[in-house]
Amino acid sequence: RQDAAPAPAAAPAKKKAPRAPGRQFERVDSARWLAAISDERLKDNSYEGTYGAGGWGARASAKLGKVRGKDFRHEKTKKKRGGYRGGAVDLGSNSIKFADSDDDD
Repeated sequence: RQDAAPAPAAAPAKKKAPRAPGRQFERVDSARWLAAISDERLKDNSYEGTYGAGGWGARASAKLGKVRGKDFRHEKTKKKRGGYRGGAVDLGSNSIKFADSDDDD
């Protein structure tokens, strides 16, 4: 067909810098962002770091923390079929107030 618009030109390929051998790929520079965190409680993002070893989901965290990829969905579904047999649910608040919050309390 002659009245169709011409195909757009291919974008020039970006040249990637060669990776150093033996260095793991990181999308985010973790050292830079860890230095930016001022509150020590925010540096540990694990379940145990937030709730302790006796929290409501400690057992599930211990088992599912080892599972990666597609298998995680499968294992999670299997765990949901069984009944919960843990301890009491903690109703306390674990929020952290930031200094640059909009509230001036």
